[in-house]
Amino acid sequence: MRDDYLARYRPLVIEANRAWWDAAITGSDDDFRRRKEAENALAELHSDRETFESLRALAESGSIDDPVLKRELLVMERNFLEKQADPELNRRIIELEADVEQIFNTHRSVVDDKRLTENEVREILTSTRDTELARKAWSGYMAVGRKVKDRLAELVRLRNRVARGLGFANFFSMRIEIQEFDEEELFAIFDELDELTREPFAALKREIDAHMIERFGIAARDLGPWHTADLFFQEAPDLGDVRLDDLYRDRDPVALSAKHFESMGLEVADILARSDLYEKEGKSPHAFCTNIDRDQDIRVLCNVKPNANWMDTVHHELGHGVYDKYVGRDVPFLLHGPSHILTTEGIAMLFGALTRNEEFLARVLEVPAAQLPTYAAEARRSLRAEKLIFSRWAQVMLRFERAMYSEPGQDLNALWWRLKKQYQLLDPPDDMSGADYGAKMHVVGAPVYYHNYMLGDLFSSQVAARAARELGIDDPRTTCFHGSEETGEFLRQRIFAPGNLRDWRELTVAATGEPLTAKYYAAQFVE
Repeated sequence: MRDDYLARYRPLVIEANRAWWDAAITGSDDDFRRRKEAENALAELHSDRETFESLRALAESGSIDDPVLKRELLVMERNFLEKQADPELNRRIIELEADVEQIFNTHRSVVDDKRLTENEVREILTSTRDTELARKAWSGYMAVGRKVKDRLAELVRLRNRVARGLGFANFFSMRIEIQEFDEEELFAIFDELDELTREPFAALKREIDAHMIERFGIAARDLGPWHTADLFFQEAPDLGDVRLDDLYRDRDPVALSAKHFESMGLEVADILARSDLYEKEGKSPHAFCTNIDRDQDIRVLCNVKPNANWMDTVHHELGHGVYDKYVGRDVPFLLHGPSHILTTEGIAMLFGALTRNEEFLARVLEVPAAQLPTYAAEARRSLRAEKLIFSRWAQVMLRFERAMYSEPGQDLNALWWRLKKQYQLLDPPDDMSGADYGAKMHVVGAPVYYHNYMLGDLFSSQVAARAARELGIDDPRTTCFHGSEETGEFLRQRIFAPGNLRDWRELTVAATGEPLTAKYYAAQFVE
């Protein structure tokens, strides 16, 4: 059964990955049509109920003792599970998801009759002192939510139909179980994080508000969601006169990133050679890393600009890339990838955070000694702020998706802004007729995923603490591991090489010596 499945599955998944990549970098109708065809072929393979029932019966029999075969069986069963709906239903979901992604790829924010890219919108939000211009830029981007609103509503309805047909309460619950989480356990972690970050975040928000009131010359009552220097208030604004972006003028984040990875013995030149790194019309405005063949055809998509945000993003995506690259060559195809979404996101976030480290500024960026203390202090401040802000944003995403799939007929924009008020302390815009929730691509095209970023942050802090301890470094906040091939080897052997042979709980204990905990995250970013 396994060998027959692999013979059919492997070429289909490689073609689907290639088609998805091509669609992302061109935005063309032909490439999106190829993507739909490839994904439909995979869905058809996994819709075979007889094979699915055989897999389930084999899993329940307990007759397989070999741990690798048992893990492969689990992966196969989950591949089939979501596609046990009516084939026409699966095809419609795939069609809608591709249509929505194409809308995002081609959307441009219209501001005073100019069509702006996402990078250009973000530049306005981070630099302008004109409230009306900031509002127009923010609103121009949020307009994509209106474009996808109806398709998202249909996707939610169809995804729920699939989940309920398989015995789950809704799509959210199904996805959580497929991702090897217990829903109560997951929300207990997020409730703990809420308690941990609520007051520190509130203090930070007051500081940000005071800064924006002065910057824009407005009263506190006039603050809007466009006064955060970010589209969704998921990143930290610059406060004061020190801007990390100034360090990247005439610098290439891609070259700097390669320099750092290679100093740790983690080669990325081949990944970058296959990647698509800069803006062009029709291309996805976001960033991601993909492994086309579950071997060495690893590629990164970015839209790089010379600033601190893209330095972080390039490092983040190459973190995914080296994880994929150094999975053991003997790990079978079905398990040839990260142990879990949270482990690969954790590694990516670890590397992204290292770009805000004093040692990174000194040894990779080579900031002059006279300027280093000033920029290092801002890097520390901005990283802590970013992590606090992101933790509150992740609360919104997780709780919004649970509520949306539980009760899709409610006023979703009101729900969105109620949660943003509760967790981000943001007041809604006066115009509530839009679909601002739909402007976040993950809500539409990468559903029930975002909590993995936050859990990845916990994993990241725990891994960094363990690696530093083994190097004899008391505080992981003092190092970016530049030049430390020992750290590169630690990551390769403890985390990358096993691939998906172990579940995320087992991998965490094996790599760090203890189960996943928030204490290292708290020590690094909250205390």
